[in-house]
Amino acid sequence: MLVHGIGYSDKDNPRYWGRIPMTLKDHGAEIHFSGQDSFGNIRSNAGQLYENIKEIIEKSGAEKINMIAHSRGGIDARFVISETDASDMVASLTTIATPHKGISSIDIMKGKNSEALEMLYRVFGTMLSVDGGERPEDNKVYDQLSADYMDIFNEFIKDDPDVYYQSYAFDMKNRASDPAMGLFHSIVLKNEGENDGFVSVDSAKWGDFRGIVSGMGMKGISHPKAVDGRRNRFTPQGHRHSSYSDGGVTHFCYSDITDFYIDMVARLAEMGY
Repeated sequence: MLVHGIGYSDKDNPRYWGRIPMTLKDHGAEIHFSGQDSFGNIRSNAGQLYENIKEIIEKSGAEKINMIAHSRGGIDARFVISETDASDMVASLTTIATPHKGISSIDIMKGKNSEALEMLYRVFGTMLSVDGGERPEDNKVYDQLSADYMDIFNEFIKDDPDVYYQSYAFDMKNRASDPAMGLFHSIVLKNEGENDGFVSVDSAKWGDFRGIVSGMGMKGISHPKAVDGRRNRFTPQGHRHSSYSDGGVTHFCYSDITDFYIDMVARLAEMGY
């Protein structure tokens, strides 16, 4: 099950995931979409996920599913696993650029410059509309992305020991990697360190943290490009994948984001999930 993030719904618009679903199908995976609301709160979205998980299990005949969740979708997924018996139907949860520890830049700007934060929210709304998403009715939905909110969430929502949790962070490297995300990338870089233009590397760490994913060369991977947003390769086709270790953290470099998903799902299969 691919679980989308905030601002979009993949129920009737699976293009949120670009080429990823078809690529995984071509390699033998059975793909389903989460279909929760684009701006629903975590509890209501988890309820929708629960019903969709049950339906997938009933129709497919599978014993369990593997969830791959992007951005706020990872929080929705954690909630449904921990707070319902969906945990009996889920083998693993992989979170992609999910703000598990929140986005502390939101908290900082609330206290220092709330007008600038409101301006950023309007920019986000415009970007969502341009990319085929939806504008929120109000900006309260972003409160569930704050560090203060996630501190409380993490205190009460505990991982299920029978589900395998793994996570990946993404790094833009510089503003040129995605000019549309450049402004917030600079803000998060100053307040929280390396990030994908929205979620910091530190906040994305959860469970078995696998490492940081970026593009080849000088360009990194932004928050939307982590799910094949804008459908472009990061470098000309040729050099598919490399990795290196820095300070005990693995850095994965891909020339095409779909290759990352192929490798990630193949690893889950090799582990028996």
